[in-house]
Amino acid sequence: MARILIITNKQPSSNPRMRKSADALARAGHEVRVLYMYNVEWAAHADEEIFEQAQWSWKMIGGHPIHRPLEYFWSRLLRKGFEWIGHQTRAQFRSFNRFIREAKRWNPDLVIGHNPGSLAPLVAIGEKLGIPTIFDAEDFHRGEVYWVEQKKVDIIIEIENRAFRNIHALTAASPLIAESYRKLYPNLYTIDVNNAFSKNILAQSPEPKTGGLKVVWFSQVTGLGRGLQEFLHGLTFVQHIPIDLGIIGAVTAEVKNELESLISTDYHKIKFILPVPESALIEILAFYEIGLTLEIPFPESRDICRANKLYTYPLAGCYNLISKTKGQKQFLKEWPMTGRLIDLTTPQSIAEAIEWAYQHRDELLQKRRESWEVAKTQLNWEVESTKLIELVQKVLRS
Repeated sequence: MARILIITNKQPSSNPRMRKSADALARAGHEVRVLYMYNVEWAAHADEEIFEQAQWSWKMIGGHPIHRPLEYFWSRLLRKGFEWIGHQTRAQFRSFNRFIREAKRWNPDLVIGHNPGSLAPLVAIGEKLGIPTIFDAEDFHRGEVYWVEQKKVDIIIEIENRAFRNIHALTAASPLIAESYRKLYPNLYTIDVNNAFSKNILAQSPEPKTGGLKVVWFSQVTGLGRGLQEFLHGLTFVQHIPIDLGIIGAVTAEVKNELESLISTDYHKIKFILPVPESALIEILAFYEIGLTLEIPFPESRDICRANKLYTYPLAGCYNLISKTKGQKQFLKEWPMTGRLIDLTTPQSIAEAIEWAYQHRDELLQKRRESWEVAKTQLNWEVESTKLIELVQKVLRS
């Protein structure tokens, strides 16, 4: 088996797709090492729990604001310096050279990069060690919210153009993201590896619920412009239906107040819940009947992605209300038993879905159980990750 290095400018707990890839490759018998960077303190605490169970080794590069402050300070200062002089590949990735030195010291057979900042060091490591490289595109990055809103699309296009000429393969988090990259880079071997989650966190088979209709939404951060406002507006048309809405994610007082202000009846209640690890998340989600996947179809990345909620809610036994984007309509066509489309631009569409769910709770329970069954047998990372494992073997043989 091979020595596989994974590099990322995020932390394991804030980059679940990277972590799932490391787990899958380690279970397949490969020796896996992850080089990552500090971003936020909440993730540092969550990382500790992950490391206790990981079958791969890891090392933080670029310092820590408390435990290795000097290294952290200089790595950030250098990054800002590269940004100032217009050296964009270095500006997107702290401790560029340190990653290369660590890679040379560990001497892998293959290296995989996660997040666009890793593209330049990924190529550099591959060239210096003469080993194959794979990049995982969690989004269609040139169409991603950050690059569009920051007016930096030209920068990411330049980074991708330089890197994708020199890597061996690309994995994409949805079929439409893979299709978009194939059109741009027809000579780059590209496959989709959907963003499913492990069936190890599968909840118990769904049980009937009583009281208010139980609806939930989750993300690492609760923000505006994520479809929640449109959904709450739709609820104004079903003020007679009792609804218990759970919102999981870090939230500011401003966002919390804005969302609460959209509640127009005492029948509708919102409970805000702080982010939790995946195993605890599934336990919380299992309390609910309906999960919300509320992507807005712009920028382009959001239109063609498959949100990880599509795969998480079935594991928890939740039926999915899914907003109309190209990627999500494609998913529901493939897996119609998992949910129902709603139109965020048409409040009545939301109201009709809620009315149906509350008036047909027995049928809703049956659909939740059907969704849970397909998660147990097909919509899980154990099935999806076989594509990644087969790709790694193919690249290593080439």
